[in-house]
Amino acid sequence: MRLTILLITMKQIKVKWPLNPQETVLFKVDGVYIKNNFNAKQVTLYITNERIVLESKRMLMFFLFGIIGWLLTRKKITLEFPLSDITDFRRTKHGFNKKVAEFDLIDGRTIRIGVSGKWEVFDAAYQKAMIDVQPLFSVN
Repeated sequence: MRLTILLITMKQIKVKWPLNPQETVLFKVDGVYIKNNFNAKQVTLYITNERIVLESKRMLMFFLFGIIGWLLTRKKITLEFPLSDITDFRRTKHGFNKKVAEFDLIDGRTIRIGVSGKWEVFDAAYQKAMIDVQPLFSVN
């Protein structure tokens, strides 16, 4: 597992959306953004040292123009939230998928994302990103 994490951090992950100064992309994985029980969207999940970004392609172009239309569409940011807004993180399930990340945010929202690939690699990348995050409220 360590070797996998080292290989992931050694690769430079390129994105088409602007990064903040001093922001680096730590991890990229495909997944499904689960809005509710009947509505989901295929996304690419990026974990940076400051935020989590969900990027999706428009599926309407796929239905209208097939593979060529899908390849020519631009990706757009569906959802993003800072790591400092996360109050709770846990692994849940949705149907048969047992690799669903559930984030509770400070504003009361709950974000559910089905992760593809190995859960342990995603969890390690998330925990590594959270090490450097300064909490919004501190007891000191």
